[in-house]
Amino acid sequence: MGAVISGAERGVEPTEVTRLRRYLRDLVALSTLPAVWVGQSPQLIVEGFTEGLLRTMGVDFVYARVSALGGGGPMMEAVSTERRGALRSSPHEIGRELGPWLEHHDASRTTLVPSPLGEGEQVALAVATVGHAGGTLGVVAAGAARDDFASEYDRLLMRVGANQLAIALQGAQLEAARAELAKLEERQRLARELHDSVSQALYAIVLDISAAQELRTIDPSRLVEILADARAVAESGLTEMRSLIFELRPESLERDGLIAALDRGVAAVQARYRLPIRATLGAEPKIPIATKEVLYRVAQEALQNSAKHAGARGLIILLETGPDDLSLRVRDDGRGFDAQASFPGHLGLRSMQERVASVGGVLDIRSDRHGTEVSVRIPLDASV
Repeated sequence: MGAVISGAERGVEPTEVTRLRRYLRDLVALSTLPAVWVGQSPQLIVEGFTEGLLRTMGVDFVYARVSALGGGGPMMEAVSTERRGALRSSPHEIGRELGPWLEHHDASRTTLVPSPLGEGEQVALAVATVGHAGGTLGVVAAGAARDDFASEYDRLLMRVGANQLAIALQGAQLEAARAELAKLEERQRLARELHDSVSQALYAIVLDISAAQELRTIDPSRLVEILADARAVAESGLTEMRSLIFELRPESLERDGLIAALDRGVAAVQARYRLPIRATLGAEPKIPIATKEVLYRVAQEALQNSAKHAGARGLIILLETGPDDLSLRVRDDGRGFDAQASFPGHLGLRSMQERVASVGGVLDIRSDRHGTEVSVRIPLDASV
């Protein structure tokens, strides 16, 4: 192996090496910001952007004003500064003070302006455009009371940061569209279920009642048979409706708690599929409503998928609270499936994992020819 050649031996000054390392570190930090903002709202993304660019550039303040992709909704504004005591104005007021320089800015020039922080000094202001393929979204401005601002490198950081902000906002828009599509697909599925089960049951009941009205003077002996059939159909429709309600978020989840909601859900699946389910749920866990809904949804999916697809003879559901975590397990004795492939049912494995990960938990699915177990573990400190 050859000897390591230092920067000085290559003809590069140590200060230049240090500067290049800092440049690389700064650019890497900015390039990773969209990954940090995944799952956050557009407003939180803009606020996180100003904080991130402020730390990277070491300036007095960073201000951003952007519109939502597609032009809908109000403008989003955020400002960050290291001088916490100096920030007496809202982002909107600071944007108004900077307005004249933001409207007609030249990204290649630095302008000396009164500090919008209200400190009675002047700062060098640099501005960059936030844009995407469809046009301009807004602007980002950085200011500093120092002679060397803004260098070409400072302007490069602002352009890179503005580009990453646009990418993150586009990602948020795509995530929102995906969520809306999932809601639409779920509504359509529930509509099909209602049509195929409850509405058909109601139609059958109407026919039975019509027949009973016609036969009451012709053959009263058949009334008992027709009314018994109508009652059986009505009970079947009621069971189907309870099962569909289980697939919606119960309004009583916050009022009555997770245990009561799971009890009702277990009863609905048992009645609909004539499948014995042994439930050990314990006491009501002291966790946020968002965590309760995640556990409810995973239990719902696991029970429905096992009942519909596993050919199981019985199910077990366990909810246990330990010293450090909360665990949910749903087991069946069905035929199993390939756990590495897409999970059976209308919600895939990825969606279940996303739900659990959103509250800091871990999802594990194990399956073989003897059955399937879906387990969730959520650290209690993550659900506080």
